Amino acid sequence: MNNISKILVTIIVLLAFAPAMFALEQTIGLRFGCSHPMNDYNDTGNTHSKDVHFMAGLNYEAWLKDYVSMGIYPYYTKLEATGTSPVLPTYTTNVIGAEIQARFRPTNFLVVLFDEGALYRIAPYAQIGVGAAYVDNNGLMDGGFAFLAPTAGLGLSFQTRWNLDFDLGVQLDHAVNDKIDNLVEDDFLQDAHFMPYLGIGYTFGKKGGGSSAIVSRLLRNVVSMEQDFVLDGVQFEFDSAKLTNDAKVVLQEVIDAMKKNPSVLLEIHGHTDNSGEADYNITLSQERATAVKDYMVQNGVSATRLTTKGFGENKPMASNETAEGRALNRRIEFVIVK
Repeated sequence: MNNISKILVTIIVLLAFAPAMFALEQTIGLRFGCSHPMNDYNDTGNTHSKDVHFMAGLNYEAWLKDYVSMGIYPYYTKLEATGTSPVLPTYTTNVIGAEIQARFRPTNFLVVLFDEGALYRIAPYAQIGVGAAYVDNNGLMDGGFAFLAPTAGLGLSFQTRWNLDFDLGVQLDHAVNDKIDNLVEDDFLQDAHFMPYLGIGYTFGKKGGGSSAIVSRLLRNVVSMEQDFVLDGVQFEFDSAKLTNDAKVVLQEVIDAMKKNPSVLLEIHGHTDNSGEADYNITLSQERATAVKDYMVQNGVSATRLTTKGFGENKPMASNETAEGRALNRRIEFVIVK
């Protein structure tokens, strides 16, 4: 089997599970950076050095939740160390690898949100997974396939309002054999390589949790001027009536729909879960409904077309016994006035 065939087999195997995720929101993109070997060679003296080389790769992710995705990350790089010692000879290895990783990226905590401008959110992320690599060392060593475990990464994601995101990250891939440098030592990082990179990704598709602030990813129900609807993304700061940045983005869809349908009247209903005192929840739900109305009025919807009501915890749509149920009960409903 030639090298091209081996590359194709590797990618096909790693992509085998991808069709099951096509119904979810997805991100595709590119990665560019460099690689540095962290293996059995050492950098002491003048006879050995580990060189830095260019790295390029792709990424495909399917978002299972707002904050977690499963992805495939194929890449190419070259690993090299130079030396004159017979014990540590010069080696040059081409690596074509791919990782399957889970990515964890918070949406509400440890993030920086922006009200205006192209940049919407800066969020940290962490990745963990396994992978495989085809190692071509020009026939001087064993070469072949290497299993990568663990593979891990950290970084910052800069998310824009155009679904185009930029990642600044670092990736560490650890090979469980010595096919890259062909030097067997009792070292956990025997054939690891470290890769800082810049990633550029575009997110599209149906709601699966989402990674950027676009309306289609934040809606539980589609905005309608013909039937009542609930928007999953209309959320507030903790224990307050202050709209989050996500909520403002979602409400813009409602504002646009109201402007296109000038005869429609809306009632905005606020609801809470059963946390806290019942009287307090009534007040809080009314304040939140009013905050939604105020924001819509500030953005061009006539106040005469909007009324508000606060129901507190009195009209749950799910059980308050679970965290998931309480999250569903904390909602804003839009009711068409007939």
